[in-house]
Amino acid sequence: MTIGKYISILLISSFFLFGIFSGTGCANIVPPGGGPRDSLPPMLVSALPKDSALKVDQQKVVITFNEFVELKNTSEQVLISPYPAKQPTIESKLRTVTVRLKDSLLPNTTYSIDFGDAITDLNEGNVLRNFRYIFSTGAQIDSNELTGKVVLAETGQTDSAMFAVLYTKQEDSTVAKETPKYVARVNSKGIFTFTNLPAGTFYVYALLDIDGNKKYNQPIEHFAFLDSPVVVNADTKPVLLNAFAVEKEKPKAPPTVPAKGNTIRTLLSTNNLETGSQDFLDSFKLSYLKPLRRFDSTKILLFLDSTKQVNNLVIKNDTINKKLIIYTPWKQGSNYLLYLNKEYAIDTSGLAAVKNDTLAFRVKTEKEYGSVRIRFKDIDTSKHPVLLFYSNGEIVGSYPIISKEWYRKLYKPGTYQLGILYDTNQNGVWDAGEFFAKKKRQPELVQPISNPLTVKGNWDNELTIDLTQQKNGSETKQNESTPPVRNF
Repeated sequence: MTIGKYISILLISSFFLFGIFSGTGCANIVPPGGGPRDSLPPMLVSALPKDSALKVDQQKVVITFNEFVELKNTSEQVLISPYPAKQPTIESKLRTVTVRLKDSLLPNTTYSIDFGDAITDLNEGNVLRNFRYIFSTGAQIDSNELTGKVVLAETGQTDSAMFAVLYTKQEDSTVAKETPKYVARVNSKGIFTFTNLPAGTFYVYALLDIDGNKKYNQPIEHFAFLDSPVVVNADTKPVLLNAFAVEKEKPKAPPTVPAKGNTIRTLLSTNNLETGSQDFLDSFKLSYLKPLRRFDSTKILLFLDSTKQVNNLVIKNDTINKKLIIYTPWKQGSNYLLYLNKEYAIDTSGLAAVKNDTLAFRVKTEKEYGSVRIRFKDIDTSKHPVLLFYSNGEIVGSYPIISKEWYRKLYKPGTYQLGILYDTNQNGVWDAGEFFAKKKRQPELVQPISNPLTVKGNWDNELTIDLTQQKNGSETKQNESTPPVRNF
């Protein structure tokens, strides 16, 4: 190379370096452009023992994937069958997941480890969904299955938080004292599937496991049982379980101790008015944070049009002393004034009102309600059906069905979900089942109606319900024809 060429190259290099370092005094190093984001979950590369291995005698399983992985919520996601008495150790490291079983392996038994959604790749968090690994301590893999569905008897809905469980013992106390033999998840449609079962006789239950021990030992836990055992073989048919809770879970009480600087010094209440209007089909209610120690009905006055005192009223407390209920025949479209003397009530903490109070409101008219006519196809009145109206998950109406048509002249406008309660003991309410008794009793059943009913004010609202189609998954449609506007 000549000196001239060498100098030229040197100058070009100098200008190039000057351009890089000028301006900011350091180089802007731009990483090479990446490809598309990894959206694939980890893939199985190998397992030791291998998947579906036979005559396995070791309690350690090592599963290797094609990329770095991590585990999430293993205590909730991972299910091992047969269900272990001692919970295993499950760990991830680099590309491997290791499971160490602490129970001794049973002879001639097929084991399955269902990881649920516990395995994800480390970088992007892609989930390897419903990954299962199986092996057998015997000479074959058991292949029998048992499928079924769990329905909440009180609503006809399903709950994906429930588990189906299998026992091989018949004693009632087994479900409360011993862990089940097999456990399966219930999906959002209420469906469960036990796989790789041996042939044999099993007792089938379902459980909403609040405390995580897979045992039925709390009356607020939803629970279901079959009346007879199931013989599992290649021809076993699906089963249906109706779940119930013996006791309602008590709602968490709102905090009654105010934040510092916001000390409550007077008796506070809320009411059931709707934008200042009283439902003339309902009573007037005042609700309190704490139970009332006492109340004086003579210090509660009601006036019609602000001047005429209403004398035909009854004031009662509810069963837990947290509501005052005022009953009176309301005059439609009229204005009322409720007067509360400051000494009208005192709660269990000693709070009373610090001053007299008044509350003005109007009563709705018939034109603000709609009529409802519901026709039933294939209704069996011998099963004592009761029509249920739900609003925000709460029952707001319950009406026995004695014919193929139900009618109400006045109904509060709104959107309602409907259900049919089959009231076996004819007491008008849903009754839970009973398991720990000499004579077991299944819960009463509620059949949900798929489509809601929208009640419009000053309108004839009609609906036809085909209960056979409802059972087959068809929708019930509200009459969309334009009826005449009602003039009450």
